[in-house]
Amino acid sequence: MNKSKGKKMDFDSNWYDIWMTQSREFFESANKNLKDIFAMGAAANPEEHMKQINLWLETLKNQWKFTQFNEQQKAYEDYWKIMEKMYVDASHMMVQQWMQRTKEKSPIGNIRELYELWLYCCNEVYTKSMHSKSYQEAYGEFLNAAIHFWKSALPK
Repeated sequence: MNKSKGKKMDFDSNWYDIWMTQSREFFESANKNLKDIFAMGAAANPEEHMKQINLWLETLKNQWKFTQFNEQQKAYEDYWKIMEKMYVDASHMMVQQWMQRTKEKSPIGNIRELYELWLYCCNEVYTKSMHSKSYQEAYGEFLNAAIHFWKSALPK
């Protein structure tokens, strides 16, 4: 994934490849940043490690930062901002549910379980967001821009 600032988003990328990169980055960064939390045992309380967890989440969030959109990519930028907000919302939900499970004596025991919680939270946030007017408008503009691009790019 684009990790350096200033690079343009490649909207021609295969979304499956982007998702797989995101998943791989989740595990790699979780192993790097959180392994000592899980090494302490499943009963480790995430509230006691919030600084460490927030640093990890910031690492993941930076994957979604693409700063150089040009004027023709306004629709892409608006859509990407909504996707970034959904990431923040899903992250917040994941941490809240992680803490809740710990309080309920059903703690997250390993990074795989955390990933499954992450997927659940992403699905919940995405499902709710895609029914919102702002998402539908941004996605519609995104699709219109893509259609316009392909119409202008294809031979006549």
